[in-house]
Amino acid sequence: MVQFSVYAKIFPNRSSLDNYMIGLRNNLPKHGSIRAMAVTEKQYNNMFLLVGDKTITEKAITDDPMVIL
Repeated sequence: MVQFSVYAKIFPNRSSLDNYMIGLRNNLPKHGSIRAMAVTEKQYNNMFLLVGDKTITEKAITDDPMVIL
């Protein structure tokens, strides 16, 4: 298993991800182990919840693209 810290960032499209990765690669430390993985929204939605419950935010999110705050 590979995990010390896990960070997530959402991008609206692939080109935004690509631009972000260029900037990230230009600012990496000289040593360490840093990995990145891109998953689609569909893949993320198929994630298994093994322990605990969904957060209040996760419960409130629906497939409706319009969010009223």
